[in-house]
Amino acid sequence: MKVTREEALNVILSSVDPVKVEESVTLEKAYGRILAVDIFSPVDLPDGDKSAVDGFAFKSSSAPGRFKVIGESPAGRPDRLAVSNGEAVFVMTGGLIPEGADAVVRIEDVSFDGNYVTVDFPVREGNLINYAGSEIKEGERVLKKGDLLDFRKVGLLANLGIYRVKVFRKPRVGVLVTGDEVLEPFEPYFLGSVRNSNYYILKGILERIGVSVIYLGKSFDSVDEMASVFGEALEGVDVLVTTGGVSKGKYDFVKEVVERVGFDVRFTTTNIRPGRPLVFGVKGSNLFFGLPGYPAAMLVNALEFLVPALRKLSGRKEFFNRYLPAVALEDLKSREGRVDFVRVNLEVFDGRLGVVNAGSQQTSNFLSMAMCDGLAVIGADRGTVRKGEFVDLLLFDRI
Repeated sequence: MKVTREEALNVILSSVDPVKVEESVTLEKAYGRILAVDIFSPVDLPDGDKSAVDGFAFKSSSAPGRFKVIGESPAGRPDRLAVSNGEAVFVMTGGLIPEGADAVVRIEDVSFDGNYVTVDFPVREGNLINYAGSEIKEGERVLKKGDLLDFRKVGLLANLGIYRVKVFRKPRVGVLVTGDEVLEPFEPYFLGSVRNSNYYILKGILERIGVSVIYLGKSFDSVDEMASVFGEALEGVDVLVTTGGVSKGKYDFVKEVVERVGFDVRFTTTNIRPGRPLVFGVKGSNLFFGLPGYPAAMLVNALEFLVPALRKLSGRKEFFNRYLPAVALEDLKSREGRVDFVRVNLEVFDGRLGVVNAGSQQTSNFLSMAMCDGLAVIGADRGTVRKGEFVDLLLFDRI
């Protein structure tokens, strides 16, 4: 059951329904969560007409002129002074504009003479005033259901006086590593074994996008053992992810096992490189991703297919990966008929974002994947990208 990259993504995303359960959390726990409701501002921002600077407020029609300073308006003082022609109030940044005043000038732009200041230039009405509601009006929608709450949006909520918000429950993702040869980093090494780096890669990716990761440990190459682990895992997770055992080797049992426990396997292979083997299945509301065992191939599949699915499952409004256009500063080898994810490093050339080959592109080589800046995605209809041509770029720090 082989599908193209586009077909695979369509099959996966059409199988995903966002979680329905909502939770109420305080701002301290809101980072990385997905809003379950629209947010409307309970207040005007600013809540009154305020000064944008430290300076003097007065009637603009009186400038140029000499003004008597009749008081001050620091930030946080709720009462407002009033000015008449020829009068000014010293206002501090965020202080309320006095009644009758319609302009502010910076303190460094005036001259002083006792209790008087002189403004020797004309001033426009509204100069350096932040008017009530000019940023946000009471009742205005400021955030939408499905928005990701990053540090900026959490700060916006705090600025509006909203301390508790409704968010979607985090999806629960179970990760199981398969293979007799796989050792944990802390276990004694034996010749021919490999270390379990896949779990640590997946944990970092998945927690970064806001899901709960449950490590199910390792499973040896046994159909019965894997079936038992799979069956037990499904009781506590929304998505089951395995690494290894998805190719055509003698001990690659994953497809057989997921079918035994009741999954409808939708496809087993795509046209991407590295990492053509990918088993995707559905059982009720549970999803299954059988990722390749090589860390480089596993990572590409996780980024390209698993991450968008989990974003959608989380209730996130924008769940597709974002690619940047970049110019190839050297030839990037590829072959028509497959989608190549080429490991590249970034360079800026002639004011443009450029990419160069980051080293080995072998599926078995993870060092070049670990050290590169991102992946240049070359479509199946292109073949080798020549120097000077544009290519889609997936940056790791934008995941």
